[in-house]
This record gives sequence, structure tokens and C-alpha cells, in this order.
Amino acid sequence: MSTILEVDNIHVAYGRTKIIPGLSFKVEEGQVLGVIGPNGAGKTTLMNALIGLVIPTEGKIIFDGMDITKLPPDKRCHLGLGRTYQIPRPFEGMTVYENVLVGATHGAGRTEHKARPYCTEVLKRTGLYEKRDTLAGQLTLLDRKRLEIARALGTDPKILLLDEVAAGLTDAEVHDVMDLVAELKKTGLTIIWIEHVIKTMVESTDKLLCLATGCLLRYGDPKETMNCLEVQEVYLGVDEE
Repeated sequence: MSTILEVDNIHVAYGRTKIIPGLSFKVEEGQVLGVIGPNGAGKTTLMNALIGLVIPTEGKIIFDGMDITKLPPDKRCHLGLGRTYQIPRPFEGMTVYENVLVGATHGAGRTEHKARPYCTEVLKRTGLYEKRDTLAGQLTLLDRKRLEIARALGTDPKILLLDEVAAGLTDAEVHDVMDLVAELKKTGLTIIWIEHVIKTMVESTDKLLCLATGCLLRYGDPKETMNCLEVQEVYLGVDEE
């Protein structure tokens, strides 16, 4: 597998407050990378840096061989970076289909004629096809999460950034999300997934990255990472005996 994303010693600060004081890692094409860490570890800031909502003061972000460090979010979206949000943000007065169509036309730059069959494919893939004419505001939480993923897929991403899509779901619904991620991986899509539901991070990822105060604490095999005493102390609050 080839490297599709390289984060090279990025520094991110809000004013004088350093959130990420130097972070480096690589993501291989087709890989599912899980990102964990306690609250305040810098996970959301990392996501925002990748998508272009914040610009690193130092370092580089290389995506598919291109330096995107200074590019705005819309340019990154057109290049193939799509993201979801922890709290779903659909256009509630529009149908499920129309929500995905917005992503396919404005995010991916397709004409509406070319976008329509692609949207149908995305809706079938995410289990929303039968609800395509339902207003987004009438969906259950699980289906709103599915729609959040579908809207991001509508932009035709090479890398899909998932921000706590399992948060607030029941155990059965979490398994539904895990199954969907597994199906997306089969298509060759690269996924970076921030999550607090440990089961998803251990069972659905190829590599696991643990952040603490914006720094890389551990990066590697998911089970080995979760079994690391330092990770357990920082992330799970387990005291060393």
C-alpha cells in the first residue's frame, strides 16, 4: 500500500495556546485509522487541520502527493477530503436524497445529471435508499448519522474523516455503523475515525493513534495500543499498580 496522507510535524495554536505542539504520522491508502485520546487531547483540532478549518503554524500536510497545508476547505474537498461532524448537520427541510445531491454537486463538482445516479448508489450503500424522499429532520439518530456519512460520501472522497459517528447510539446501532465502515473499506476508501466507543476502535481499525495533549502517545496495532499501560493511564484513567 502507498501513503495517501502524511502529517509532518504540524504545530497548531489558538493564540498563545498550543494545542498540537508537533505531530507526525502517515496513513496508508485503504487503511482505517482510529484516533483516540482524552478530552482536550487535540483530536478535533487535528480533524480541523486536516480539513482546512485551521492552518498549522509549522509543518506540512501532504495529501495524495500534494502539499495542502495552506489550502482552504473547499479546495481540499474537491481534491478528495470529506468529513462528517459529531453532531449531524443535515439540511432538515430537504429530503435525504437532496442532502446527498448537494454534496455530489457542490462538493464533488458534478453536474446534477451526472450526480443523480451516484447519489442513488451512495444511498443504497449507506442503507438510506428506501428513505430517500424522507425529510432529513424526520430521521432517527442512527439514520441522521447514516445521512452524515452519505453526505460526505457524496463529495466522492479519497479519505473520509469520521467524527464520533457512533456517539449516542445503542450497542446494536454501533454494530450497524461498524458494518457500514467495513463495507466502505471494501471499496478501497481510506478512513480516519475519531471515536470514544472503544469497541469500534479495537475491532474496526487497522491502526490506532492515541493523542495526549496534542502529542503522539502511541501509534500501531489497535489491540497492542489499547493494552499499552501508558495509553490506559492517560485515556482510560487506569492507575499503575
